[in-house]
Amino acid sequence: MKTETFKTFTASMIAVVTVISALVAWRAAAASQDSSQADFRGLVASVNSEEAQVLNTVKVSEHYQAFLNYTRYNELGNKLDEALKSNPANVGELDRQKSDAWGIAFGLQSLSFPSRYLLPDGTYDSQRELDELLADDERSSDMRPDVHFAEGSTLRSKANLLVEILIPLGIAFWFFTLAQITDHKVNVLFAAIGGLLLGISTFAVLVIELFM
Repeated sequence: MKTETFKTFTASMIAVVTVISALVAWRAAAASQDSSQADFRGLVASVNSEEAQVLNTVKVSEHYQAFLNYTRYNELGNKLDEALKSNPANVGELDRQKSDAWGIAFGLQSLSFPSRYLLPDGTYDSQRELDELLADDERSSDMRPDVHFAEGSTLRSKANLLVEILIPLGIAFWFFTLAQITDHKVNVLFAAIGGLLLGISTFAVLVIELFM
């Protein structure tokens, strides 16, 4: 290869390395920024999840307390009904108390807690209610911090790998520069090493961009 042609070639390769290095640095910065945004979304999702857990737990606790009151009044009505069967002297008063107890129990069941969570054995399925409330919140808001944190971790790894690739690109730039300024035949070896490093680095960048 003639000297002038060789120098033109190495100068072109220096320019190529410079451009590729700039692109890699830009992609590394973009990945780093995206990872920060993913981490922020993860924090927001964590707050949403904790808030939903607390608020729904409070709601379920209130419903369960209402259920306990319903059970107490319903059982009171049952006891009064059993007492009426023995024909006591104060039938009117007991009948009124029974009606009041069952009326309060009916009002609590209708207004203070969802009756669909009442089980056949007379207990209240508070865990099912909590799970369904959380599922409703998950459909309406972002409550999956693990997804965002995993994305942020992947993007950080991508940014770190791209930054590491700048090292062999810098070495390639150095070898092309040596080939440019050296008049000895060893300059061909310098150019070959630079070309090898450039090729490997470019291939690595393509793999990272395609699969990360």
